[in-house]
Amino acid sequence: MAKALPSDTASTNLKKGLLSIANDETGHAAYLYEALERRLDTATVSQVVDEWRTRKVNAMLAMVGNLVQKNGQTPTLVQDGVPAEMADQGSKLSDRDLVAA
Repeated sequence: MAKALPSDTASTNLKKGLLSIANDETGHAAYLYEALERRLDTATVSQVVDEWRTRKVNAMLAMVGNLVQKNGQTPTLVQDGVPAEMADQGSKLSDRDLVAA
């Protein structure tokens, strides 16, 4: 993602930050992979890694699918995260009720 940014001065710090995060995540993944190798046999490690990769790809596809369905509008957690029964009561609740919740 950092490599896709333009090479201007405004993007330089963002690129550095993204690359730093990517390096940290690579280190974390290597540590977790090593821990799996210490505890499990090679076939099981491969199975676990394949399962998590599949889950990651499925989650990314679901996210992109939702964005396409909503014409690029990302949901807001405040509106979309409220259960339907609470959304109906939203206008009936006082500030005191909201603070207590």
